[in-house]
Amino acid sequence: MHHLCKDGQLPLVINLALPMSEADYQRPPLGWIKRRAKRLMRAYQVDRRYAIACAADDYSDFTLMHRERLSQLLKGEHLHA
Repeated sequence: MHHLCKDGQLPLVINLALPMSEADYQRPPLGWIKRRAKRLMRAYQVDRRYAIACAADDYSDFTLMHRERLSQLLKGEHLHA
């Protein structure tokens, strides 16, 4: 059921998709980065090391995770506060 505004029109609803925070993003970073790196290697014929670095940067940008924190996760280190 829709609620009408004062002028009798339906209200304008805009759904926004906000970036996911580090805690909300459940996919393991290593698997995502490996898949992305393979796709970059195939699409742009770049070497593996460069593709992995670019994929890690993409993951960092997508999840808004600091690159240092991502590096710690990939190495299996835990952040102690």
